[in-house]
Amino acid sequence: MSLQNILEQGINKLRQGDYKSAIKSLNQVLNLEPNDLGYYNRGQAYYYLGEYRTALNDFNYALEINPNFTNAYLNRGFVYFDLELPEEAIADFSKAIELNPELTIAYISRGLSQIYLGEITAAIADYEQALRLDPQQPEVYNNRGMARCYLGDFQGAIADFNQAIELNPNFVEAYNNRGNLRLQLGDRTGAMADMQTALDLAPNLGRLYYNRALVKQTNDDRSGAITDYNHSLDINFSDAEAYNNRGNIYNLMGNYQAAIENYNQAIKINPQKANAFYNRGLAYYYQGNFSQAIEDFNQAITYKPDYAAAYNNRGLAFRVQGNLQKALEDFNQALKQNPQLAEAYISRGLVRSDLGDKQGAIKDFNQALELNPDDAKTYNNRGLVYYKLGDTRQAIADFNKALKLNPNLNSAYINRGLARFAIGDKLGALEDVDQGLRTA
Repeated sequence: MSLQNILEQGINKLRQGDYKSAIKSLNQVLNLEPNDLGYYNRGQAYYYLGEYRTALNDFNYALEINPNFTNAYLNRGFVYFDLELPEEAIADFSKAIELNPELTIAYISRGLSQIYLGEITAAIADYEQALRLDPQQPEVYNNRGMARCYLGDFQGAIADFNQAIELNPNFVEAYNNRGNLRLQLGDRTGAMADMQTALDLAPNLGRLYYNRALVKQTNDDRSGAITDYNHSLDINFSDAEAYNNRGNIYNLMGNYQAAIENYNQAIKINPQKANAFYNRGLAYYYQGNFSQAIEDFNQAITYKPDYAAAYNNRGLAFRVQGNLQKALEDFNQALKQNPQLAEAYISRGLVRSDLGDKQGAIKDFNQALELNPDDAKTYNNRGLVYYKLGDTRQAIADFNKALKLNPNLNSAYINRGLARFAIGDKLGALEDVDQGLRTA
């Protein structure tokens, strides 16, 4: 058999997906006469077998023999990309484009590498060039849609996902991406429709159940979300975030033990998952196990030192334990990490009031209300501080505001009743206390 026949045999085996047989044939070729086509095709076979370093060596040899081998640059670029070397990949895709400016796949691949480096604008430029060369590519519209999402061009992204789906009505990833974006934009109906279509097309893809569960959570369909997380975890049992999210739903439902079990599983999969420690800490807090809650908040902060919510909730646990100074330190730290965290101003206001710093407490409640002017409980808390300072009329004004925002806030009725009694309005006081007891 001639050298050419053996080479063709190896290439045919490669096309058939019989990579090991292809390598055997190409080894014969290269033993007889090293050449660029032999190295190039053997490099492809190694690449498809996942032996990237060996493939890289073969593409290098091919390019040493033929420095203008366009497809060798292209395929070496693929290897570099899979080895997480995007800069080297971009250099090879650029060389391939230099040799063949109409090589669409090189623009697409360079665009993906640009995304990896965070060069979103450059990636979009590559996708646009690819579409100029061939406008019938749903995958490129989908990729450009994702890039536009990163830049905040959400309407442009929706338009791209629409076009991808128009070109390929069975494009699961485009439905999934459009559904995720619609959810982000508040279009829950559209998001649910997209997730359902994606699942109809790919019912065994676990992350689609996960994404639909997110939509159901937003719709407050807790049991439906749990069902979807169950399906997701049946398919992908090592998804820490799915366990974490399912735990969050159990937390909201008051099933704290089930929540803790889910967080345990998330932490087992990812022992440094800060939000799972934080959420488990919340579950322990709700159970009244404040020491265990503090331990979990400690862990959350260890793995995420700027975790403002963890400082805030650890402070709340310290406050319940009577350790007011540590609580105050945590609330200060929470606000240092996130000066816009209204809950931390509320928490610090409460502990400042506990410590006798009533004016400081009022300042914190004022700040919280600037950030969240419709928070009935904060008006109630501020009113109580005014009442303790003897400013009864300002206290009543705050209790009135709290009850206007939340007519079922029983503690505000009780507090307003006390304030009314203090100014001699005994009938009003009795009415408020009675109402407070009835709404409790």
